[in-house]
Amino acid sequence: MKSMLENGGTLRPNARTLWEIQEKALHPPAETAGNLYAEICARAWEALERGAERRAAVRDGETLKAYQRETRRLFFQCIGGLPPACTAPARVAEKQTHGFFTLEKVLLEPRAGSFATAAVYAPLGEKGPRPAVLLLIGHTDAGKADPEYQYVAQLLAFAGFVVLALDPFGEGERFEHYESGIDLQPIQGCSGEHDLMDWKCKLLGVSLARYFIGDALAALDYLCARPDVDEKRIGLTGHSGGGTQVCMMMLAAGERFACAAPCTYVTDTRAMLEGGVDPDNEMIWPGSIEKGIDYVDLLAGIAPKPLMILAAENDFFPLEGTKRTLREARALWQAAGGIPPEMTAAPHAHAYSPALAMAAARFFLRHLSRENPDLASFAFAALPPEALRCTPDGMLLKAFPRMRTLQDELNGLLAEIAPKRENSPEAWLGEAVGTADSGPPRVYGEGICGHYAWRAVLWRVNGKHWNNGVFLRDMRQGDKKLPTVIALWPEGLARLAEHSAWIYGACQKGWQVLVMDAAAEGSLLPGPLGSSSLYIGWGTMYKLSAYLIQLGDSLCALRVRDVLAAWEMARRWPEAENVCLYARGEMSRYAELASLLRGIPCHTDGACQPYEEIVSEKYHDQTHTPAWIFPGILRHTDTRAVRERLSLRGLNMGDMAETPAFPRAYEGGKTV
Repeated sequence: MKSMLENGGTLRPNARTLWEIQEKALHPPAETAGNLYAEICARAWEALERGAERRAAVRDGETLKAYQRETRRLFFQCIGGLPPACTAPARVAEKQTHGFFTLEKVLLEPRAGSFATAAVYAPLGEKGPRPAVLLLIGHTDAGKADPEYQYVAQLLAFAGFVVLALDPFGEGERFEHYESGIDLQPIQGCSGEHDLMDWKCKLLGVSLARYFIGDALAALDYLCARPDVDEKRIGLTGHSGGGTQVCMMMLAAGERFACAAPCTYVTDTRAMLEGGVDPDNEMIWPGSIEKGIDYVDLLAGIAPKPLMILAAENDFFPLEGTKRTLREARALWQAAGGIPPEMTAAPHAHAYSPALAMAAARFFLRHLSRENPDLASFAFAALPPEALRCTPDGMLLKAFPRMRTLQDELNGLLAEIAPKRENSPEAWLGEAVGTADSGPPRVYGEGICGHYAWRAVLWRVNGKHWNNGVFLRDMRQGDKKLPTVIALWPEGLARLAEHSAWIYGACQKGWQVLVMDAAAEGSLLPGPLGSSSLYIGWGTMYKLSAYLIQLGDSLCALRVRDVLAAWEMARRWPEAENVCLYARGEMSRYAELASLLRGIPCHTDGACQPYEEIVSEKYHDQTHTPAWIFPGILRHTDTRAVRERLSLRGLNMGDMAETPAFPRAYEGGKTV
């Protein structure tokens, strides 16, 4: 780049100039648009082959058991094991008689001081040990009182089964963010509460799934202890998120059930990825895909016992994946000498419909009962929600204000693991982030605009997804080597003009600036996955984060790799030397972690919230969750600890004003 401006000219920051460069740099080659998702899919297909190899080794009953043990071990690794159980006896709050069944309102204590609400439907008549069904509830604020689940429970009770319907965490009477001072539950919707708590769980190296399983195990223990239940004849069913819980329970405790009928959840990972379907938070098990765990592996936890898959033909859980999983499950059952699984699909959207409920009832009658009731004469009458309440107002925290909440449990877990952290977390961080190599950069645009000489470049990270950025310098510097700062801020190249004063100040101090876009930022925004928005709710960024977490990765770790790869690329850039980092907002998190891993001087504004605060705050900010979630990090370090180590090593240049004073140069990771 040759100077076209004589030395001594007077320059001023000009947002218009950077806006023109921004418009040119914002259009990298088209192959960058979907490259991150393509990489995710390629990694998933490769990982799922490992699961296929494990299943291929099943030839008989013994090899089936070995495969089940290994799958269970891997799954528990993903979710952080099970929480400590409580042996406190359940309490029956009230009994009511409704036509052909008795309704018992039951208060369970799955963990010490933590309560769960359930309803037991016991058929009238013979009191001897009967078959039973554990009914696990999906995503509905009403929980066990939802008429859809009442229908299933009443139908099964009519068929002669003792049925326990359990309120999951964050549903029915179990919303845990109730504020007594204003008599309000501020978190709207059960999935909202699940998300709020599961992000905290993941930072602590566990999954909300472990608490769902712990609750269901407590419900199963209670069923087995009832004198009117034959513990050898217990079935399992649930719809949607309840179907997820069924599948987790088959893997966690399949030996304790006689048969199972998961409803409107079973598909396969390939179909989920191909359709851009987002799993709910408790379905996101860190590292599960990387370990080769697919839907069929969950089902196989109950093999070779009877299994019926209940499906909706127009479900958002893709039916083509359901059919593939059924074929794989049948091969496993046949190898072990069991009756091949069956499937019933109904022509409707996502629901535990009366048609599917009837199919489930007939399935359980065939495998659990000696009776043959006339199900056609069943007449359903939904009970009002208050009829199923175990508490006076339908809110556990209102009835038991001193109850130990999941927030309390997670605060306790944080207090337990924090003192056990290693003094030097770099080894764990290095393994979690992985290698960060950059291919040779490709220039896709260059020129002189105003007083800036600019070059837009892109490069591959580890030979896979692309990053890109634009080198900026005062054109009077020509093409000589300059100390270089990699600048990171939200939306990257799309916000060049907004940072014109800072860029101008840096260039006037004799620096070259590389403004970069990390994966799925700025000019590298992904296309929409499915029908979702980009950021809101369970949008495209949520999905990318969910898939990466299941691959044993995260969007946060991936972007730290991006920063490290950019640093490696910039160090080899012929016109750059003494490369350091500058970051603002949430991008500070990536810069600080990259700095710690490679000894890179780094300037940040410290605006990203420390991880410990996110866990300990009852209502943490979820605005940028996909960008900051880093599973398991709090077992090894925290944001504050990272900053302390950067200061000890002389790498943290502190908070930066709008036009910062850069270090003149550095060698070996130290400013000189």
